[in-house]
Amino acid sequence: MDLTSATEKMFSALLGQQDTRSGVSNAVLSSGIGLLEKGKYKEAAAAFRQASALSPDNVGAYNMMAQAQIKLGNNKEAIKAYTLSLKIDKSQSDVHTNLANIYIDEKNYAEAEKSLKAASLADPTSPLPHYTRGHLLLQQQRFSEAEAAFNQTIRLAPRDGNAYYGLGAALNAQGRHSEAIIQLQRALELKRDSAPSFKELGVAYAALGDSYKVDEQISALKALETAQADSFVEDLEELVRQPKIIGVDTERSTFNTVFGPAPLLVLDPVTFSQPGAVKEFSITFRFDSDMDMTSVSNITNWKIGKPTGVSGGLYDNGLYKPTDRSSFTTMPNRVTYDPTQKSATVYFSLYQNDTPFSEGGTIDTKHLTFTFMGKDATGKQIDSSGDQYNGFADKAF
Repeated sequence: MDLTSATEKMFSALLGQQDTRSGVSNAVLSSGIGLLEKGKYKEAAAAFRQASALSPDNVGAYNMMAQAQIKLGNNKEAIKAYTLSLKIDKSQSDVHTNLANIYIDEKNYAEAEKSLKAASLADPTSPLPHYTRGHLLLQQQRFSEAEAAFNQTIRLAPRDGNAYYGLGAALNAQGRHSEAIIQLQRALELKRDSAPSFKELGVAYAALGDSYKVDEQISALKALETAQADSFVEDLEELVRQPKIIGVDTERSTFNTVFGPAPLLVLDPVTFSQPGAVKEFSITFRFDSDMDMTSVSNITNWKIGKPTGVSGGLYDNGLYKPTDRSSFTTMPNRVTYDPTQKSATVYFSLYQNDTPFSEGGTIDTKHLTFTFMGKDATGKQIDSSGDQYNGFADKAF
């Protein structure tokens, strides 16, 4: 018997079997991809499992298995599949990055960083691991490290608008808003429809107090007409929103704001006919936001007096007589806040002079102006265009 010939025949037969199994594995793999594309994720996962069993070194089967498991919400199974794939071939940079993204979803940031470093080692020319790591570092508030990661991304992909967006976000997070604007404008030059870049640019302008530029970014986002852009519009509008006084609850107020310059006697003839009389009044203001109770109830955050600017008119026709000044305090006695109504009730006293009929106190209730200088529940300062109220304007100004 020719031993050499028999050995060759045996190996030939084994190779033939392997070729057959490999061919079947690839056919099953192709079938699984079709099922995955149709959204039949369980069936696809079963096909990929069969493909890997037929050909245990088929990295494609494990990688597709991971994708199916991600669709099914089985991150642990997806991690297992990617890990098996990488045991066979560690040079798959994209697979390392995909694995890192799962770890990020699982908030396992240490393993995510390991995978991203492995991805960079597998392909030093790929910008994706650095970009992904930049966002990972942003999530962990490691802003200067994120900046470095995005700069590395730009070195590898200088025409990628996403890289400049990431760098802009990192600079914004460090309070370097002017620098961020430069990078974000570059991002939009390269990627004109980047909703995240428009949003981050709006954040930078808001931090610099440029409301006109913020409005420009809001308009640009609205023009994109996407769900993501609409969400960012809401974020920016909320970012620049400031609380305002929106009116007075007349039913809960005891102070009448309709009289022009007049004696105190018109408010209460009985009380103010007495020399040196004092009476407490109240006025209830409604806000458009949930307010900070401590801020609202702090009487030093309120001022009572003449209006400022033209919207509130002229107190006492611009005369502001000594008898006006003696009639009211410039600060409330107390303030209460009703969070269910978003309303503040300001209690203040009016004072009569010692000579109520000849030189008694006078007041212009229509122009007596109430100003709030506090904050809402989120810490935002009251809007200067809606922090004062009087009866003449009949609205906040």
